[in-house]
Parts: sequence; C-alpha cells; structure tokens
Amino acid sequence: MIVLPSGLTSYLEESKTPLSNLVFYLPWLILYELGLWLSGDPYRNLADTWLRNVLQWAGFSQYLLLPLLSCAILLGWHHISKQAWKIHWHCLPGMFLECVAYAVLLICIFRMQHVLVSAVDQLSDSPTTVTLDTETAWSPNVHLLLMLVGAGIYEELFFRLLLLPVTVWALLRIELKDWFAYTLGVVLVSVVFAAAHSIGAEQNWFTFAFRFLVGLILGSIFLKRGFGVAVGAHALYNVAVALLYSVH
Repeated sequence: MIVLPSGLTSYLEESKTPLSNLVFYLPWLILYELGLWLSGDPYRNLADTWLRNVLQWAGFSQYLLLPLLSCAILLGWHHISKQAWKIHWHCLPGMFLECVAYAVLLICIFRMQHVLVSAVDQLSDSPTTVTLDTETAWSPNVHLLLMLVGAGIYEELFFRLLLLPVTVWALLRIELKDWFAYTLGVVLVSVVFAAAHSIGAEQNWFTFAFRFLVGLILGSIFLKRGFGVAVGAHALYNVAVALLYSVH
C-alpha cells in the first residue's frame, strides 16, 4: 500500500470535488462561449451542436441553457455528494499543471502513433492515411482554437459527464462488481467516443485505435480527477496538436 504525503492526499481529495471542478471548468467555458459570441461566427463544434439540437428538439432553444445545465449538473453532483460548500482556490494551479501533464501524455501517444503508421507504411504497398480532428490544413486562427477548446468542453460533457455515469449506473444495476462496471463503462464509452469521431471522416484502424485510447485516458482522468481536469486536458491537447502541426 502506497502512503501519500498528507499535503498531496489533501490536494487530491479537495481538487476532485465537483465544486472545485466547476470553478476550474468555468474559465474554459467562458473563454469558449464569450469568444464565439464576440467573433460573430455561428459555427460550433460537433458535440456542442448535437447537445443543442437535443435541447431544441425537447423545446428548449435558449442560447445559454446548455452551458448553464453543465454547471447545474456539477452543482447537483456536489450537493448529492454532501461535501462541504468550500472552494479550494489553492488547488487550481495544481489542477492546471495536471492538465498540461495529461495533454503532454496524449501528444506523446499521438506522435508514437504516427511513428508506428510510418513504419507500417514502409512495409506496405498501400500507405495508411491518418487524419485526426485536430489535424488541419488551415493555419490556426482564433476561431479555430476556440472551436478546439469547445470540443474539449462539450465532448467531455457528453461522453464523460453524461454518458459515462449513465453507462456505469446501468452496469451496476445488473449487479456487476463495482470495479468491473467502471472499467467496462469506460471501455464502452471510449468505443462510442471513437466511433462518433468517425462520422463523415475517412477511417482506418490506426485512427480508431488512437481515438479509443484517448477515450480510455480521458475516461480515467474523469473518474480519478474530475470533469474540470478532463476538460482542461482535452482542450489543451486539441490546441497543442493544432499549433504543432501548423508549423510543419
């Protein structure tokens, strides 16, 4: 059994609360929503569009309803967990550093995938084309970077904050052991995550496997570190890859 220093243990507990994650999540949300509003460009990322279409189908078309609902979910989660209503401001810098570390991990996996694809191509007569959402022929601009931040927000909202808990709950209802229900839930949602990114895009097993692996990592981050950290890691990864590929 690993015994962590008391300060680190306190940080891990305090930073994981839904309220701390809400406070950490808000700047990302404000950056995206306010940035799009100021840019005057109505185009939004796919996950954002899906969720807004669902709300509109249900008769709710208010512009701010979706971001407010995401905040309400975290507030409700904090209330149900019966934790103290205290904001741990000192945890926020550490949470951001965690996001940077997780984004670096995803970038390293992304680069390793390209090395593997290149090696396979050298042995194959049919070169493999790998196309990820964050790879683009456009030079990055403010609106594109905002879109990538928004993808981190609303993909995490849909796949991790909404779909993953529902999936785990359903698996627990059929009396699976807790560890197996959570593991299987992350795997199933990661498959859906990878499949959703394949809609209307050229697909191959390398790309699907990479997106599946990203889903596993983000699902684990969500369960272990919370929604806000998953959003930050996803958004930073998206932006970093776009910027890295713009200089090649």
